[in-house]
Amino acid sequence: MLEEESSLRRIPQQDRGQRRVEKILQAAAQLFVELGYEATTTNAIAVRAETSIGSLYQFFPNKDAILHALAARYLDHLRALYDRVLTPDTAYLPLPLLLARIIDPLAEFKGAHPGFEPIFFGAHASPSLAQAAQELHQEVIRRVDAIFASRAPALTAHERHLYVTISVALVEALLPLAEKAEKTRQAQVVAETKRLLLLYLGPIIGDEAKNG
Repeated sequence: MLEEESSLRRIPQQDRGQRRVEKILQAAAQLFVELGYEATTTNAIAVRAETSIGSLYQFFPNKDAILHALAARYLDHLRALYDRVLTPDTAYLPLPLLLARIIDPLAEFKGAHPGFEPIFFGAHASPSLAQAAQELHQEVIRRVDAIFASRAPALTAHERHLYVTISVALVEALLPLAEKAEKTRQAQVVAETKRLLLLYLGPIIGDEAKNG
């Protein structure tokens, strides 16, 4: 499992140091999106973070450590998000509300962190990053499968796995389109994603609320 602190050369003990690390990570996230990982230098990160290169190296030994700290932070945020929305009671909501409960905060996360996709799936992504992303993906599959099992107990495990895999793949494929769309179109892409899943899943797990 990736951990943010394991990427730090020195863990900041004071608020000032914590704020500096925060600014370094924010600057790196912006530059990785704007310039790409390979073209981004630690000097550029320090300039964007309004700190000295020496201060940067106090906390991070190199650019790769910054990347891994940022990736660990993203994974922590996503796990917390999934803990909130992929709960047993989600299974019993009306399907439109169920989809909104999951997709809306996920779209907000992706919009707030445009560096997520290039960090985990870019050409520079290391095996450890790819493995961490895959482990989280499998955790999501298991949680959604549990929701489908509660909502549609007549489905076989094989059927559930197929429907869950397709549903998760649709979300993973379509939400990045919202990130890339003009701001006036982003909400439309998210709405169409939910509409598509409503049409797909309605006949499979039902539109109406279920009794727990």
